[in-house]
Amino acid sequence: MERFTPVTDDVLLLKVPFAVVWTGVVLVLDDDGPILVDSGGSAETVDSTIVPALRALGLELSDIRCVLATHIHGDHVGGIARMRELAPSISVGVLRESRQRMRDPHRYSREIRARFPEHSPEPPAVLDGVEPDLLLDDGDLVGPLRVIHTPGHDVDACCFFDTRSGTLITGDSLQLNGTLSQGCALLFDPARYLTSLHRLLDLPVQNIVCGHPYLPLGELAIGEREARKFLATCIGCYEHDRGLVAGMASAGVTDPLAVARALVAQVGGAEPEKMFLPMHTVAAYQEAAEKEQS
Repeated sequence: MERFTPVTDDVLLLKVPFAVVWTGVVLVLDDDGPILVDSGGSAETVDSTIVPALRALGLELSDIRCVLATHIHGDHVGGIARMRELAPSISVGVLRESRQRMRDPHRYSREIRARFPEHSPEPPAVLDGVEPDLLLDDGDLVGPLRVIHTPGHDVDACCFFDTRSGTLITGDSLQLNGTLSQGCALLFDPARYLTSLHRLLDLPVQNIVCGHPYLPLGELAIGEREARKFLATCIGCYEHDRGLVAGMASAGVTDPLAVARALVAQVGGAEPEKMFLPMHTVAAYQEAAEKEQS
């Protein structure tokens, strides 16, 4: 059975199965009631993984004060509706601009695939949404967690900063070179990603907890030195990817599929069967470059 493992005394990580990798669900212990960050990808994983892992700590889902979403991608919010069904007292918190996506995450999942339909898998059969209770703004506090809006991976990506231990819970906001299933970093908003990374470098971050194991550094950075190294490496990965896309454009190669394949090979990733995620990254870099030149 998967269990919550401590990152600090009050921050614990659960690795919930998802495709060829896992998605992180983070438990934050607080005197006013425990908080979950993200929910895994489905109702099934709530029942099979999250509920048993909570019970191993002597907790029930009904003990959870609220569940907060780092962003509205299915592998991070697919279990929220099930949590609400099992424990109606749980509050759901999302960034204010995520409200519509949280109401209908399945619609957004379809939109992501619609741009490159021939290179996209079918959307999940079920991805239920809920009406969020807490609409969060940058800088808000939920218990000990400060909301940090960090666009880049997507426009509504955010981190939660534990003000007690300096632990940064990032979901997918820090991409490095992506996961095994992605092939490379996934950025829908690269124009703001670098700003987000520098903003995080200005925080007194002591530890980092990511939502997946990212290449090449994994999912954790423990201690200030390792945390800063992690953030600096993210900047290096960003500059490499941006430069590769720009260089190929200068050479006359702009087809998103061709550039995406070159990018995945350059970062040492495994080329996914469906290339829509690397193609989104490439297209976003190309569009950002066009805006800079206009």
